[in-house]
Amino acid sequence: MYNELKNQIITGLLSSPVIYIPHFHYELVDEVITEILSPKSGRKILEMGIDDICEFDIKLGIIDFVTKCPDRDWSIKLEALLEGVVSGKRNSVNDKKVFLIKNADKILCSEEVQALLQLFAQKYERGFYKNPYSIILVSSESSFTLPLGIEKIVSIVDVLAPTEVEISEYISSLHLEVSKNYSEQQKSWVLKNYIRTLQGLQMYEIKQIINSSTLRTGGCISEKTISIALEEKKNIVKKSGIIEVVNTDVTFDEVGGLENLKNDLKDKAKIYRHLSLAADLKIPLPKGILIIGMPGCGKSMIAKSIAEKFGVSLLRLDVNRLMGQYVGQSEHNLRRALETAEAAHPCVLWIDEIEKAFAGSSGQGDSDMLVMRLMGHFLTWMQERKTAVYIVATANDVMRPEFMRKGRFDEVYFVDFPTTDERVDILKKKIHRYDVDGSVFDFSELKSNGAYKNEVLEEISKAMAANGANVGGFSGAEIESVVNMLVESKFIEYINSMESGKEVTSIKIGKEDFIEKATLIKEAAMCNQKGIKQERTDREKTNIERIREVQAVYKFRSASKTSKQ
Repeated sequence: MYNELKNQIITGLLSSPVIYIPHFHYELVDEVITEILSPKSGRKILEMGIDDICEFDIKLGIIDFVTKCPDRDWSIKLEALLEGVVSGKRNSVNDKKVFLIKNADKILCSEEVQALLQLFAQKYERGFYKNPYSIILVSSESSFTLPLGIEKIVSIVDVLAPTEVEISEYISSLHLEVSKNYSEQQKSWVLKNYIRTLQGLQMYEIKQIINSSTLRTGGCISEKTISIALEEKKNIVKKSGIIEVVNTDVTFDEVGGLENLKNDLKDKAKIYRHLSLAADLKIPLPKGILIIGMPGCGKSMIAKSIAEKFGVSLLRLDVNRLMGQYVGQSEHNLRRALETAEAAHPCVLWIDEIEKAFAGSSGQGDSDMLVMRLMGHFLTWMQERKTAVYIVATANDVMRPEFMRKGRFDEVYFVDFPTTDERVDILKKKIHRYDVDGSVFDFSELKSNGAYKNEVLEEISKAMAANGANVGGFSGAEIESVVNMLVESKFIEYINSMESGKEVTSIKIGKEDFIEKATLIKEAAMCNQKGIKQERTDREKTNIERIREVQAVYKFRSASKTSKQ
């Protein structure tokens, strides 16, 4: 990061009239410029020194670059300063060569300032000035905010996050040690995991987190230090507004069915829980998965459980927040979201209902052109990223072929409506939430020797099967709805009994109760959806039917192990 920033600024000073550094950490910028003009090695690349810098503060005017004290002899407005810079006359601005202007976004909207910068760039191109002679604009605002009037004449210098080596060197300079409670091998792993937790952040943020996390753990690095650092990293991510940090309170054990998907992910989890070792052995980072299929069948639930299994934070990208009202704003929002995700690595990035951002069919018109640009940037990022960001994208409808094709992700999974066995598995998990010690709900009719009777649950499951030739049955969300409806009605029955003066210790819930509730919503179940006027070939198909047709063509890997419906 440090050397890259240094090289970019040197290149800019030698070749560009105006440099724009979109970064909030002004002290870092000063530190790098100081090293360029007064290197510790003594080997200078530019024939200039610290005294050749004129720093301008929007509030204070011209200030001393080193002390930051206002120069009372140079009480001048920015426009007047720029007029002197553009003129290039000796002594006009005290013979300075580099003009450093901070909080630049505050004044770049001024037409007069834009005109002066454009004139400066024009004269620079004609060779009017002797290099180096440049203006450096520094602002916490993104380069996206640059006015169109000067966007083309400005060279952007992006400040990358510190590398693993730079973070390690900074920690060493603080003489921080790993807790003595670990073996030598464990110490190495703990230190690597701590550095990995800090990766993706800017140096200012890293320093703050190191100070806070080590202060709260006695000045040494431990598993607790890593946990604290991860929580503080989550708080930094929340500030983006587009990315949401989600609590990973769901485990694989709570997800019914989807055995193929869960088994595959258990292997990926081993890599994510040993990222440092995997990196040492040059094991490729897992890319992520696309889960396409029926609504309400556990796609969102599995996304949450993956982060818990991987032992990393879960970030959710809200695609609705990507869309902006100005030209280029949607693309900027996507870039910002992906940068935020990289700053939070290692993590799982969950993009729910991704078809809302990358759907479309015609490829023409402003809307589809925007979709193509967003998708192109996203796919390029997926291909080139080097950070441990595991993508879990879920879709409830058909997407563009180039996005669904195999190879974009580690695997594309198809989630169908639960099979008979999966409905039984989901029923067990949903009932178990209410079948606890001290509960008023009595599920003994469903059990034998304390365990649920499969034959009884299979009968309930059959009542949730699809009608006629349709495949599958109730979705996981619909099965949960049946269970919730039933316990709610039984709870009301229990309250009514209490209010009438009857002594009731428990309320029995049996097979017929479940079948009754399932029958009430069966006709409205998603597995029974069909387009209207089926005798017409041009009727509008439901998303359920569209997804089935896509699966028939692409034959994505099934998320379920069994095929019994």
